[in-house]
Amino acid sequence: MRLLRAVVLNAIFLTSTALAAEFPGWAYPPCPAAAPSGKLDAGQSLSVAGSGIHFTRAELRDRSSTPDWFPREHGALPPVVAGNHLPKKPACGFCHLPDGNGRPENAKLAGLPPSYIIAQVKAFHTLERRAAQSDWPPATLMVNSTAELTEEELAAAADYFSHQQVRSFVHVVESDRVPEHTAACFIFAPARKGRVSLGSAIVEMPIDLERFERRDPHTTYVAYVPKGSIERGRLLARTGAHDRTQPCALCHGPDLRGGPKLPGPPLAGRFASYLFRQLYGFQSGARGGEVAQPMRAVVARLAQKDMIDLAAYAASLDP
Repeated sequence: MRLLRAVVLNAIFLTSTALAAEFPGWAYPPCPAAAPSGKLDAGQSLSVAGSGIHFTRAELRDRSSTPDWFPREHGALPPVVAGNHLPKKPACGFCHLPDGNGRPENAKLAGLPPSYIIAQVKAFHTLERRAAQSDWPPATLMVNSTAELTEEELAAAADYFSHQQVRSFVHVVESDRVPEHTAACFIFAPARKGRVSLGSAIVEMPIDLERFERRDPHTTYVAYVPKGSIERGRLLARTGAHDRTQPCALCHGPDLRGGPKLPGPPLAGRFASYLFRQLYGFQSGARGGEVAQPMRAVVARLAQKDMIDLAAYAASLDP
């Protein structure tokens, strides 16, 4: 019995050590220091292509209010999505955008079941769900911004986002080499005209950084993934690779678009880097609790390159 216990504990230690040694820092880009005061005009009136609305730079930085460039493209915003009633608390729509289609550093909420959204918000507060990288700001913001929400406000936000159309603005590109890049607040941005080796990683960035900074929901992105990732991910998702995992269709549907009778949320068309972080979170234990147990078993035997392949495949699909 003691020998068995020692073997089990050693296996757990080796797994934890391997995960720690191979931590995918590329999946958690930092946010550089803000521009020096006075370098940018906070009162400057800004616009985006296709919208007749203007916001100042200061308004675009105000997390307690949601910049809505295209109000006719979605339903009427509930107060909790449009603006938080508590000063300095981020509004739901500020991070996840008014249409709920989000950005690579956070969840795409559009089309998710209301019960799933509510359960995940509560999981953040019980610490059953957190970022695999300790104190990663987007996860911390999620906890802080929803800490004072009432049950009614949470339900209203979940219902609203669940009824919004899911859209994808990311193009998945397989390549051995990618543009030189730098961190630009929890995402990457092109740095120079040169190219560097991608290796085993995902580099996701907006094509137009200024549109991204202005929180334009029409911002388009490119997700660079290793060559062959999409097809490898497709086979892994459909077959389970000879019992290394289980086919994704069992819980997420054959096209990964989910369904009312399926236990898993839709995955198709979501951001590749976000999807990878969730798979890694399940494996590392950052996403825990009873709801997460089925997924922890699914990813237990996957290598990080498998998670990259699955994320690339799901992100490449039409939602």
